[in-house]
Amino acid sequence: MTYGSWSGDEDELGKLVPLYVLVGGRTTPRNTSLDLATQIIAYPADPAALEPHYRQIVLSCGDWISIAEVAAYIDRPLTVVKILVDVLLEQGLLAIGAPAQQTVINRGLLETLLDGLQRL
Repeated sequence: MTYGSWSGDEDELGKLVPLYVLVGGRTTPRNTSLDLATQIIAYPADPAALEPHYRQIVLSCGDWISIAEVAAYIDRPLTVVKILVDVLLEQGLLAIGAPAQQTVINRGLLETLLDGLQRL
């Protein structure tokens, strides 16, 4: 039986690590409010000190992105990415939220817009 040789690429090595090792043996995230549509963003930090799978997540979160999109970008199962994101949230490297969290204060502008749309 022959085995392929490892080229030394970190990304390739990450594919060889069992999934339970990546998530530290966890089976579910501690933050129960996380779902696949949860929007996350990375805080400014140097990801060089992180393990490769965590670094991939932080680098893909330069702008608001859902957990499902992160899983697709880094080619990992959704459930595993949810747990990895949970770890990064606990470490203070990611934030949860939405791109538009501010309330609209100018009610007059909204009423003008609504009136214009109704006239169409």
